[in-house]
Amino acid sequence: LFVELAHEASRIIAKAPEFAAHLVETHHSAKKDAPSGTAIAITHAMEDALGHKLPVTSVRTGSVPGTHELLFDAPFEQILMRHEARDRRVFADGALRAAQWLVGKKGIFTMRDALGFAGDERSGGWR
Repeated sequence: LFVELAHEASRIIAKAPEFAAHLVETHHSAKKDAPSGTAIAITHAMEDALGHKLPVTSVRTGSVPGTHELLFDAPFEQILMRHEARDRRVFADGALRAAQWLVGKKGIFTMRDALGFAGDERSGGWR
């Protein structure tokens, strides 16, 4: 859901050139990849809507399961969107929901398909 929200917010922000966008992702200190796969997905969605590259900052510290923050910064204001996974069970729950949705289907699908966003014409077709 957060990837979709990031795309939609970026589509709106693209019409306000005074805003600069930035993604900050934070994960536990044992996480090896940076940026994370989720951060890459968010970045692709935002870049599709913004029409330019997005700066990404990766932080690895403590035992944070996963936090992603979108900053839209302008000279006189800042808009902040944040998703914070409080427990890793949220990832298992999402996988189970996707598996239930997948029963009886044939083909190759993404989470956008499972969440019902793949056919949304506003998305511009990004994946």
